[in-house]
Amino acid sequence: MTRRARNVALILTFVALLAVALVAITRPVPYVRLSPGPVYNALGEDQGHPVVTIKGAETFPTDGELGITTVYELGAPGSRLTLFEAFRGWIDPSVDVIPRDLLYEEDAFGDEDAGDDFRRQGAAQLAESEESAVAAALSFAGEPVTTEVVVATIEPDSPASGSLEVGDTILAINGQNIDGYGDVRRLVGQVEPGDDVVVMVERADEDLTETITSGTSPDDEQRGYLGITMGLGFSSPVEVDLSLDEVGGPSAGLIFSLAIVDSLTPESLTEGRSIAGTGTITPEGKVGPIGGIVQKMHAANSDGAELFLAPRSNCGDVVDNIPEGLDVVAVRTLDEAVGALDGTGPMSGCPAGA
Repeated sequence: MTRRARNVALILTFVALLAVALVAITRPVPYVRLSPGPVYNALGEDQGHPVVTIKGAETFPTDGELGITTVYELGAPGSRLTLFEAFRGWIDPSVDVIPRDLLYEEDAFGDEDAGDDFRRQGAAQLAESEESAVAAALSFAGEPVTTEVVVATIEPDSPASGSLEVGDTILAINGQNIDGYGDVRRLVGQVEPGDDVVVMVERADEDLTETITSGTSPDDEQRGYLGITMGLGFSSPVEVDLSLDEVGGPSAGLIFSLAIVDSLTPESLTEGRSIAGTGTITPEGKVGPIGGIVQKMHAANSDGAELFLAPRSNCGDVVDNIPEGLDVVAVRTLDEAVGALDGTGPMSGCPAGA
């Protein structure tokens, strides 16, 4: 073989190896990369609108910041994570790369609508979180609150599509009054495919009755199917509007509640400080765990937060992962969170070894 032929062969081999390497590092891998996302001030504005608007009650000026922390998920349904992107995450202490089957069912990635389904689910979780945050905050502030069962999501092209709307309060099904989740599940569970279901709802202060012909459940051909999921709703003479369009999931609940409480009480909770946090919240004010707390602490620290509120039940992930310069307070309830901020309660960190 001549020198020229050998050189050509070497070049072709190099090009082939480079092509294989490029294919390898750009192929999607079954992992999800969690990295710090943006922080939204619940006491400020989002896209030109106040995040919290309250009518029907006396409100007071607020200062400082209450930061809602978020996480970027690459490799979640509707997105792809390459080997190169995963590798970059493995060497960054603020990023976690974990097998996607630990976070999602495999069928969540099954079709081209996976991203839309994922976003709808996140929006439904956010809506329910907002309702719970409002209920918890108004109860804390001594305002009257009534619990309701509402339509949280409606599947496209389902039997309920075009008859019911997201946010409808379910008053009765087939003439039987609804007092809670259990009533709806029990009554819908009695429906067979092809049955007419009479649903009475409240929409925009008007009672409406819709007759919906049940379809067949995708999970059980013997069961009827309306295509809705339910959520908790709350009514009160105090109207609270929460506007945060780019966020999904339930983890903003605690900070939403604190922002509402701060607006309804004369004393400033922040006292001008930059505070951030995360945590789900129940209508009774219990703070629950969330995912991605390491990334959320890093997001808060990068945003300049002095103090971070974490769910007590997340302490196992908090310990040994706190960014330098960030103080973390662990809370179990809205009462504890308010007490930690206004000085009426203890400021307790996560215990070593949690």
